[in-house]
Amino acid sequence: MTTTSNKLSAGLISGVLLALAGPAAADMASNATQAVNFFENGQATGGVMMAVDSQGPVAIGDGVELAGFAFGTYDVDFTANSVTMTLVARLENLMITQYDGTTFDRYYFAFDQAVTSAEIAASTDAGFAATVEIIAPGTQVIAAGAFVDGLPTEYTFENGGILLTIGEGTDLNTISANGGSITVNF
Repeated sequence: MTTTSNKLSAGLISGVLLALAGPAAADMASNATQAVNFFENGQATGGVMMAVDSQGPVAIGDGVELAGFAFGTYDVDFTANSVTMTLVARLENLMITQYDGTTFDRYYFAFDQAVTSAEIAASTDAGFAATVEIIAPGTQVIAAGAFVDGLPTEYTFENGGILLTIGEGTDLNTISANGGSITVNF
């Protein structure tokens, strides 16, 4: 009776562990289907949103998936449930390093899985003034123009995703001095 009971217990525990691991594993992203950056500033863009960069799809692996994304501003590293943007830009190459009330740097990230929650990680550099929100499947975004000829200005996010907005109060000088980054867990 003890042998049967132990086998039954081991089988039951294995089944419970598989049931718990199954849905979580199925919800993990394995590809970033789109990464799109838009920038808006009262003077530089006349207060309208302009497309800056668009890349994807890219398989999520062990290293940085998007080196120098957004005109060489950030290295973007995806995991199955997070995205980290590390500031790598030479600040003298950027038009704006301190964000005022007219400055918005928007990053849309879409994955092969729907995102149901998102939050900015505690490890994020304090120099970032940022928010994150979930975008619904089928969301369309249209920019007034693009900084690069041939870059699309209309994007659809079939699975939805996340929108990371970096805005007023952000100081890239401080972030650069810290070797800083921003991480969103989803």
